[in-house]
This record gives sequence, C-alpha cells and structure tokens, in this order.
Amino acid sequence: MSLFINNGFAAGRLFQRVIFLTLGCLILAFPAQAQTSPAAARPNPAPAGSEKKSVSFTEEDRAGALKAFDETRTEFLNEISELSEAQLNFKTAPDRWSAAEVAEHIILAENLIYGLITDKILKNPAPEGKDNFRVKDRAIWLAITNRSTKFTAPEVIQPKNRWKTKAEILSNFKETRGKTVSFIKSTSEDLRNHFGENPGLGVIDGYQWFLFMNAHTARHLAQIAEIKADPNFPKN
Repeated sequence: MSLFINNGFAAGRLFQRVIFLTLGCLILAFPAQAQTSPAAARPNPAPAGSEKKSVSFTEEDRAGALKAFDETRTEFLNEISELSEAQLNFKTAPDRWSAAEVAEHIILAENLIYGLITDKILKNPAPEGKDNFRVKDRAIWLAITNRSTKFTAPEVIQPKNRWKTKAEILSNFKETRGKTVSFIKSTSEDLRNHFGENPGLGVIDGYQWFLFMNAHTARHLAQIAEIKADPNFPKN
C-alpha cells in the first residue's frame, strides 16, 4: 500500500493515514503575506493542451540543495555548540520544549523523512502528466518556515531524552545530516521525476521532499532562537 502517485495517482488509504499522523506537525499553511491558502499549495492539473516543459533534476538543483543544507547545518551547530547544560535544558514553560528537545526532534524528523524519500518516493515511477502538477519550490520554504501556526508532534518524532549530553546531540545530528548530504551529492536518481503525496502540500517531487526536510530544520532552528531570546534564559 502506498499513498504515492502512480497508476493514475491511486493512493493507499491506510498508509496515507499513517504518514499523515507521522508528518502532521511538519505541515503548515502558507503565511498570510503569501495571500493564499493551504489548498492553493496543492498543484492542479493544467488545462488540456497547456502541458508544461518537462523538468529534470539538474546540477543546479543539486548545488542549491547542498548550499541550503550546509546553511542549516552551520546554524544548528552554532545554536547548540556553545550552550551550557542549563541553557540546553531551559524551558520557557513546563509544557514547552527545551533547545535539547527541539534539536532531538530535528534529528528524528530528518531521519524519518530521509527514509520516506529513499524507501518509498524514489521507488515510484513518474505519473502521467507529471509536469502539470508541480508546486513551486519557494512555496515549500514559505509554508514550512511560517511559525504562526503551532502543531503537536506525533509520538514517533517527539523528543524522549534519547541523547543525554550535548556531545551526543551534536554527534547524532552530524551523522544524520552527513547521510542526507552524501545522498544528495552522489545520487544519480532524477529526483524531479519521482513523486509523493505530502499531506499539506499535495504532490511534490523527490527534490522538493528534500527541500521540505531542510525547511523543517529551519523552522525549528527559529524555535531554538526564540528559546534563547527568552528573558529568563540562563546567562551561562
């Protein structure tokens, strides 16, 4: 069973519900300034006779993704590396996450999405009329990094204090991000011609799923910055 697009965009309902629950916290509506709605994020078929030019994964795409992932890698390390134990575990309220918990969530989500891409999405053939169903790359970033709407993370990617120290958090992030970057650097797959249904964004291609992954990291790095800006954040 699969929610991914093939054979006329047939979807496996059970698997779709599982992925929806798993990724629910990662999906956001478009920001107000975009003057659109979540439904507008979903691509619609172009009218007959208006087929668009075929899109393929390019070296420019590869370079753009690597640059974006390098930027969030650097920011993650900068945000976490200099924190003391007190700072790492500080919470703005009892029901809010600490920087350590946000970092754990980032790592868990990246591993989950990576597996989704490599185990499912990239095994799907390109659907007929694929180039008429494309979300803009920029729309993905705008949708996911908008923090005006809050969500509760599903159990599978909620932080559970899996890593006890800052060193363990950094090590696991570096390992996870290294795997992602290595794949993007070396893959010969045409990421633009494999597709998966995203519960909030509609049908997006494999490359865009990586953009989604990186935007999720950026979203939660902003959350860490908010924690550090709290007036009660420990000074050391």
